[in-house]
Amino acid sequence: MSWQEYVDVNLLGTGNVTAAGIYDLKGNPWAYSAGFAAQVEEVAAVSDHFATPPDLAATGVTIAGVKYMFVRGYENEDIYVKRGNTGVCFRRCKTCIIVGYHDDTIPAGACAQAVGKLAEYLADEHGF
Repeated sequence: MSWQEYVDVNLLGTGNVTAAGIYDLKGNPWAYSAGFAAQVEEVAAVSDHFATPPDLAATGVTIAGVKYMFVRGYENEDIYVKRGNTGVCFRRCKTCIIVGYHDDTIPAGACAQAVGKLAEYLADEHGF
């Protein structure tokens, strides 16, 4: 399966992710959904905080030019940020970061679960 298929099928295809992308640990895109405008610098800034996610509480996170408030994060695992009823889930794998955005019609937990399932699959089946 290609990286784009993982985005299209395993993330968007669940109906629990509005837009998504898969990036290397420096923020370079491997694949992303149409119209998802997360920039390399934005994803890289989040990647730099996986060791200490609570540090993002002071600054928040900007993705696709929109600033989000830090909600929670687990060291070297995941980070969740929100703005109103929308949010972005980040899940760190060994070699990549999976990013899933949800709009106000999708519960945060459903988006986080879809992103987490793909991360676990990539880790278990492919060592990513």
